Amino acid sequence: MISPRRLLFATALGLFAPVALAEVTVNDAWVAEAPPTAMALAAFMTLENDADVERKLVRAEAPGFDRVELHRSIEVNGMHRMERQDAIAIPANGSTRLAPGGYHVMLIGVQTPRRAGDEIPVTLTFADGETMTLPVPVKRRDFMK
Repeated sequence: MISPRRLLFATALGLFAPVALAEVTVNDAWVAEAPPTAMALAAFMTLENDADVERKLVRAEAPGFDRVELHRSIEVNGMHRMERQDAIAIPANGSTRLAPGGYHVMLIGVQTPRRAGDEIPVTLTFADGETMTLPVPVKRRDFMK
């Protein structure tokens, strides 16, 4: 198995796309660009689990932010709000999409504004203690059109 340090290096060089850890693969990771005065950013991705057992994402970290939390956007009485999540489940032989309006990684307390084209190293920690660090590109939301 490739070491996490070599995986991060190879990923940064573009040798692996998507990033894989054991049975979990991360695809289409991106951070939404926000105005320079924004106090928070959101990271999105698809987590795919090829294992026969559920996996849980329990923590995320990124340098340059006061804190990083797992969140879910929900609608209550026509109003959208975010709820902090203790974990995000990835079903056995399935996937979980972190996307606008749903689950996401909230990067809170931006210490340095990030612009489209920047990359943020995000470390994901799973319930079994395994970690994965991947470079997540900052993109304008209009890239999705």
